[in-house]
Amino acid sequence: MTNYKDIKMIFGIDSLYYFCESTVDYDDLYLDILDQIDIIKGKYALKEISYQPKNIAINVSDTTLTYLGFSEGFMWFKDMNEFFKIGFKDHTKNRRLHNIRVQLLGEGIYTIGIKSLINYIDTMLGEYTNKSHPVTRADINCFIEYDFSWVTKNMFATRKKAYSVITEMGNSNKIETIYVGRNPFKLRLYNKSVEMAKSKKADLMREFFLNHDFDMKKTIFNIEFEMHRAHLKAYNISTIEDVLSNANNLFKRSMEDIRLIDSSEVTQTDIKHKNKHRASTIPIWNYIKENFDIKEFLQIDTPLERIKRAAYSYDYYKFKEECIALIRKAHINSVHISYDEMEDCLHTYEDSLEAPTKKDKRKDYVDIEIADKENIKAKFRLLNNGELIKPINVISVKKMSDSELFYALHDFSTKKEDRPKYLITYDELVRRGLKEPMPF
Repeated sequence: MTNYKDIKMIFGIDSLYYFCESTVDYDDLYLDILDQIDIIKGKYALKEISYQPKNIAINVSDTTLTYLGFSEGFMWFKDMNEFFKIGFKDHTKNRRLHNIRVQLLGEGIYTIGIKSLINYIDTMLGEYTNKSHPVTRADINCFIEYDFSWVTKNMFATRKKAYSVITEMGNSNKIETIYVGRNPFKLRLYNKSVEMAKSKKADLMREFFLNHDFDMKKTIFNIEFEMHRAHLKAYNISTIEDVLSNANNLFKRSMEDIRLIDSSEVTQTDIKHKNKHRASTIPIWNYIKENFDIKEFLQIDTPLERIKRAAYSYDYYKFKEECIALIRKAHINSVHISYDEMEDCLHTYEDSLEAPTKKDKRKDYVDIEIADKENIKAKFRLLNNGELIKPINVISVKKMSDSELFYALHDFSTKKEDRPKYLITYDELVRRGLKEPMPF
């Protein structure tokens, strides 16, 4: 028998879907979500601005959720870190379904762990859930540093007719993906290395594999069993907790139900009479089955505080998206943003890079008070060179009253050197709707 001990494998759960059982207070949460959405939509409508679902963000407890849209009776959202998706539905509709539905995403599963995510979501929902988690789907998997591209669909044997549907994708030389079976139970065997080359999450998965000492120059495959509620119920599994405690047995049973066999032992007569199950299982399949254990995977436990502070991948595209969202937010709230003001923000940032820190910054003057003959005190600054000056009192135009703005505009209109101040004051009056924009 070939020695497979040097082959690296990672066992776990690649994706998890479940319901959160809601309490009698759930309607308060649902109505609050609707109110938040209506307020944001109302601001867009008032300004006659088009928007997309992603432009709508709500808050549940202290977690910001971005709206994804309406599907299967649920309003769907995702958190800013893309750790999970969560759906909320009207409790008066489709009473056969629970009101809160959750999908844990790979970004969260592979960084902070399943148990930590569930705890975080329960804490976020607070009094609106009783902490019971009926499961709807679990994808139990094994990442393996091994090339299965030589496998064909004829090399799988199953005892159940429901698993007889087999689909393969790739080219004449190498298989990239094979599906065996169909909902509520199926196997996916696919080339993870190829998938990562096309995925936005490639950096996350590359780091995950490197942390487990995988050689990224070698081919990585994923053996994944997708199990839906109907399949799980046959094993008396109804909650997430049931899945986690029985994951090893579920995976091993699945490896027996769908086997990778030695095709050299299969005759045309066997294929004709669908007797491929008589062939022996290839050794690597048995080795994976015998060694599967998610104990280490389930030990990942991230403190709640750390999850709240979790950093997420930040690049130019997310920066651009946030800038557009800020400008849009300013516009719907009647905050006028000009090109000059945007440029001024950029200059302010650039200046801050060169500005001394508070520790390094030293005053080159001393604050003093001087009283006149009538004992009226005034503040002055005594410079290091002995010069005595009176500090300039700078007042932001945003803090001026309307009448003060008009007086300032008149004062700044008389001197050429005050032209920049005049324009800033004029822009503030335009923002307040007290002046028409300057013609160009």
